Amino acid sequence: MKEKLLFGIYHTDCRKGPGRFRELAASDFINVFLVEGGYRDQGFDENFEVLKQYPEKGVFISVSDLGFHQGGCAVADVGETMHVPECVMYPDYRERIDAMLRYLKEKDYYKQVIGFYMDEPMLWGVTNDQLEEFTRYFRVEAAPDKRFFICFSLAGVAPDFWTIDGAQAVTPESTRYLTDVAFDMYHKWSSDYEAIYREMMERTGNREDLRVWFIPCTMDYRGNKTEEHCLEHLENCYALLKRTKHPGGLMCYTYHTFPSDVEALGNVGLDLLTDPTYPKYWPRLYERVEQIGHEMISG
Repeated sequence: MKEKLLFGIYHTDCRKGPGRFRELAASDFINVFLVEGGYRDQGFDENFEVLKQYPEKGVFISVSDLGFHQGGCAVADVGETMHVPECVMYPDYRERIDAMLRYLKEKDYYKQVIGFYMDEPMLWGVTNDQLEEFTRYFRVEAAPDKRFFICFSLAGVAPDFWTIDGAQAVTPESTRYLTDVAFDMYHKWSSDYEAIYREMMERTGNREDLRVWFIPCTMDYRGNKTEEHCLEHLENCYALLKRTKHPGGLMCYTYHTFPSDVEALGNVGLDLLTDPTYPKYWPRLYERVEQIGHEMISG
């Protein structure tokens, strides 16, 4: 049987807007959500309590904070010469993971969890040895029935295209416990994307069982994107996904507009781009997001 494709949008967590989260949870075009933040936060439970009404929809839980403390670092893709920040792996990461898993099971949330997620770990100073150790514990000992998904920066999977000082590129050994992978880049679509995809697959061992995701740009990233740019990016991510041997899904970037990002970078998410009163109103983009999501999750 062909595996079900997944479609989601970053930053739809109910802590960003509980009303819109409920709308998206009830929608017919999203079937996976990324839940961030500590599992003891009140908002963590709110996500799952809403999603209990929709048992066919799944969750990836962000777990970097269970394993690593990352030092402060400015935005790392503005052309400056930078070094990865100091990254400390907690010696008690196993106990931290076990405590979260117990909590998920006690609250009856575990069955809705598809797997666990990390974002750009190599960019923030995680080493290959640390990555292998951390993900091994999840996949071999703690939760072997769940998946592990990482979206890598180019520094992790295609450093010849872009990297920063001190970032390690992944190896087949360090990624052998992953089940799902992606990379993110939001430039104008070009042949580079397919080349980076192929390099990512080589650096992860060209595994037949590794699910591949793509991350469409569905925002005014850096304040210099247009609706046409995002539509082209979305269509090409979808087309490339369909050409992969083992497609996982699409996770659009992004929904929630973070005020500090708007001020510093001009990053505007779908929450504002779908508002007719906002100066940049991109209804065609959101309509296409809905169409593609519905097509994917309908099989």
